[in-house]
Amino acid sequence: MTGRTRPPRTRAAIGGGAVMLSVSLLFAGCAAPTAPTAATAPAAPTASPGVVPAGCGSRTDTAAWPLAALDLPALDRAAGAGVTVAVIDSGLVPGILPESVIASGSRSLVDGEPLDADGGHGSHMAELVHEVAPEASILVLKALDRSGHGTEATIAEAVAGAAASSADVILLSLESGGGDAALEAALSTAVDSGAVLVIAAGNQQLDLDRFPRYPAGYDLPGALVVAAVDDDGSIGGSSNWGASTVAVAAPGVDVPVTAVGAGSGTISGSSPAAALAAGVVALTLDGESPRAVVDRLSATARQHSGLTDRVRSGGIIDASAALGCG
Repeated sequence: MTGRTRPPRTRAAIGGGAVMLSVSLLFAGCAAPTAPTAATAPAAPTASPGVVPAGCGSRTDTAAWPLAALDLPALDRAAGAGVTVAVIDSGLVPGILPESVIASGSRSLVDGEPLDADGGHGSHMAELVHEVAPEASILVLKALDRSGHGTEATIAEAVAGAAASSADVILLSLESGGGDAALEAALSTAVDSGAVLVIAAGNQQLDLDRFPRYPAGYDLPGALVVAAVDDDGSIGGSSNWGASTVAVAAPGVDVPVTAVGAGSGTISGSSPAAALAAGVVALTLDGESPRAVVDRLSATARQHSGLTDRVRSGGIIDASAALGCG
């Protein structure tokens, strides 16, 4: 599976105010790590272009939660090779990812903090993308400080940088209560240039259709907004939802990660759900527009009765179904 061929991108000129966002908001309400522990009916599923939809099987490394819930197929081409995923977050500590998958343009945009000055959240997001799409390149753009604070202007700069680097997928496991015109413009430009946005729904237990949060609340056709579910398939981890705003759900409760510093082994919330979904997007790209990717992943989501009025697709993202595997 390879990324899309697109014309060269230019770096967007982004302005914006210096509004300070809180830790809990920028971490998409991701619950504190804990000790490790064991609307509308969708259209008929369609196969990804160029993928033969038969006899895919399942990857042997995904028998446990949460990867088992994503139904990852055993296809050589479904490993993310040739795809670049930009993780816009709080950085990356050494040893979390193999050096071979870290894109050369990875860098910090935060004054006074290097890329590896991370409290753990950014590292966890990059790790989860890699677990799902082990051959994808990961462009780590540090837009938040180690404690999760940042500005919309810096996040917009990171989005523009991801687009300029021809990222195929841009992960935003962050959010705030107010919209920002410059950030919205940067996201729109990224979609126009071919990037799929994967955005955490946030974790205030809110209906985003009534109480919008951003960037999930921007009306962008190439954005896949993701809620978190537990192992029963119900909204969990204090995740927000929205039968119109949120496209799909993904596993987001007690998700295992590598401990960073004083942190421990599992995290919960829409942040890890979005990271896992971004990995699935990387597996299933095959030359479509961002909107077509979002529509296909929504149409092939695995239905769950508890999600009918919670997410637009009514289901949980399903990699095998998105690839047309029977």
